[in-house]
Amino acid sequence: MAVNVLRKLLPLTTFFIVLLVIFALLFVNQTPNLPPCEGNATYTLAPGANGSLGVLIVYMDPGISHERAEAVFDAAKKVGTKWVRIGFIWALAEPLPGEYNFTEFDWIINAALQRNLSVLPVVMFTPKWASGKPDAKDYYLYPPAKDEYLHDFAKALAMHYRGRVTHWELWNEPDMRGFLKDPDGDGSTADDYAEMLAHFYGGIKAGDPDAKVVLGGLANSKVEPSCEKDYLRKLLSDPDFPAWQNFDVVNIHTNFLSPEDIIQEIRETRAILHEFGLEKPLWITETSYTPVKRFQILPCYRGEEGFDRYVHDALVVELNEGAEVVFWAALHDYGPDRPESDPYKYSGLYTYDLEPKKAVEVFRELSEELGR
Repeated sequence: MAVNVLRKLLPLTTFFIVLLVIFALLFVNQTPNLPPCEGNATYTLAPGANGSLGVLIVYMDPGISHERAEAVFDAAKKVGTKWVRIGFIWALAEPLPGEYNFTEFDWIINAALQRNLSVLPVVMFTPKWASGKPDAKDYYLYPPAKDEYLHDFAKALAMHYRGRVTHWELWNEPDMRGFLKDPDGDGSTADDYAEMLAHFYGGIKAGDPDAKVVLGGLANSKVEPSCEKDYLRKLLSDPDFPAWQNFDVVNIHTNFLSPEDIIQEIRETRAILHEFGLEKPLWITETSYTPVKRFQILPCYRGEEGFDRYVHDALVVELNEGAEVVFWAALHDYGPDRPESDPYKYSGLYTYDLEPKKAVEVFRELSEELGR
């Protein structure tokens, strides 16, 4: 996910560009080896499906003009979404210990709520003063140096937004090395994230006992080398901070997966929960694809028409599998800061300038069908 804070935390921009180029090469290299499309399955919403739709909104953080933010939220309302997922940058909200700056976050969240859009903030990016590696260029990607830093911030958040924000997500794709760094060098961030989650959960519940903690959306990539494998099982079995007691909603990402692979990913996630005797609601906070042919890795979903059909089919499959909330990533295309080599650049339902694509109609019709 992209946020305006990249302009303030400059090293992150370079990092993401490199990461996205790697993804692009991975997608391009996969395409020639794909099997031919065998038939075109038709996916329809099951009679019992009753989940909700959401959208990821990129760049929606302090620094965005109010005029632009209002136009974006109006576009979200028109598409029929119930939820919006936005970044909540710790480094901007608490620039100094105990000194909170929620003014612009307040404005953004209130603007969404005024349009009856429920907000899922993703808390991420550690302040320099709190970072376990404050001298590193990418200090914001490291866990905090002391447990109480995250606990206290989470408590302040939950108290401040009590009655307005019902769910909080901690970090984005912590299983990706590009989003969470390994401070102790043991080759895994699962132990670090399990500890962060425990203190975040404690803080949120202390500030608002009714608020829910959403597990950071797991990429769960089987092909990307920078994605740590078997992450959920590691979290749940952590000996010091067993995560099963520190989140309310399990959360995965299904970007660029075929409907069949999405079904498998959901069922594998539930199977891991069952190993630990758990039944938790499932959210999918990123589902994405592209209309750009050179990045379209699924033979059954080619061209603009294939993109529109994927928006429908992927979300329908997730809802039919019992996901409580599913988010399309993203509401609108990324801006000129993203290179053409980024497979996600044109994944929006709208263009960056908020011109509707055919996918807007597809999403809105599915939302209306859910509401009937």
